[in-house]
Amino acid sequence: MITNKDGTRSAAYGGLKHCGSVWTCPVCAAKVATRRADDLAAVMRAVHERSGSAFMLTLTMRHARGDRLGLSTTDRRRRDLLEERRGDREVAEANGWDVDERAAEAEEIELAGIKAREGCWGVLGYAWAAVTSGSTWVKDSALFGGLLGWARVVEVTDGANGWHVHVHALLCFADDVSAELVAAGVGARVFGRWRRALERRGFNASDEHGWDLRKAQLGEGDLADYFTKMAHEVTGAAGKSGRSHGGRAPMQLLADAVDTYEATVMARWWEWEEASDGRRQLTWSRGQRDLRALAGLGDEATDEEIADEDQDAEGRLGLSSDTWFLLSTQGREVDLLEVAERRGLPAACRWLDDRGLAYSRSLARRGPGESELGDWLPP
Repeated sequence: MITNKDGTRSAAYGGLKHCGSVWTCPVCAAKVATRRADDLAAVMRAVHERSGSAFMLTLTMRHARGDRLGLSTTDRRRRDLLEERRGDREVAEANGWDVDERAAEAEEIELAGIKAREGCWGVLGYAWAAVTSGSTWVKDSALFGGLLGWARVVEVTDGANGWHVHVHALLCFADDVSAELVAAGVGARVFGRWRRALERRGFNASDEHGWDLRKAQLGEGDLADYFTKMAHEVTGAAGKSGRSHGGRAPMQLLADAVDTYEATVMARWWEWEEASDGRRQLTWSRGQRDLRALAGLGDEATDEEIADEDQDAEGRLGLSSDTWFLLSTQGREVDLLEVAERRGLPAACRWLDDRGLAYSRSLARRGPGESELGDWLPP
């Protein structure tokens, strides 16, 4: 348990196995979002210390209710394998080696079928790759003292017009320049590449609503702020607050699925589970434009590694395996957390004692002059 800056308490369970899914698990999503927010805040501070500037770029696409969200993990792996085999055939043909034409034709037909089912998410990845490659992107990256790097997050909501998939990207430049200058010098060309890439895959983007670029300040409209808000929304029982801004966020969709078991809502959630599996939520530019290296963050931890970490706490209680089994099977895990947050660890101990549930006391981290947790816990 920890005490927050506003005097409230936060309690959580540690030492448990986590799935590490930022897409389908509220517990892991909140934990990972908190870490990502810290990392991005460190990047923002590093950019500002270098007298640079950061900008929040949003790119979106037109969508309709009938559009698919994306391929399953199995289909994505099969697509990648077929594309690898196509490359092998091209090498073989260039060297005059024999190629099984029938097998090649069958694989090309299968590959075309998979790509036809690719959906919004797959097209988004293709369009972002088009934005950040090519000679025009190289020229864009040299402007305003040079691009320090970018970080990109994918956001998805489900609304009346189907899946709304879009990109939020943090662009960091070495010089301190205005949003108007970057929008005119980079933003318009980026959107042009984005729209042309979408059109090649049968999608398009609105001139009026397809992109937005604004200057980002630490804690105010940047990606760190985005992840902080995400963590709060997830831990707030997947509330309904986001619906007026384009539809249900995934955890809101999950809450509705659990509350109603309505067939259409369940089908949307299953589609979300399938399409999101194995995808990365946050990606970074690499090489000479590595923002993590700029901020001294070191290697990026995976979502699974972050989810498995136990946070530092002022005090801990160790629950026996029998106690945890009873709490989890009776659905009382939240009850214990609420007691600890509202009334403190001594009350949590009394709650366990009243129910004859075994636990052990551990020592809190101590500062100068502070006592051990065991000094004030009940015997």
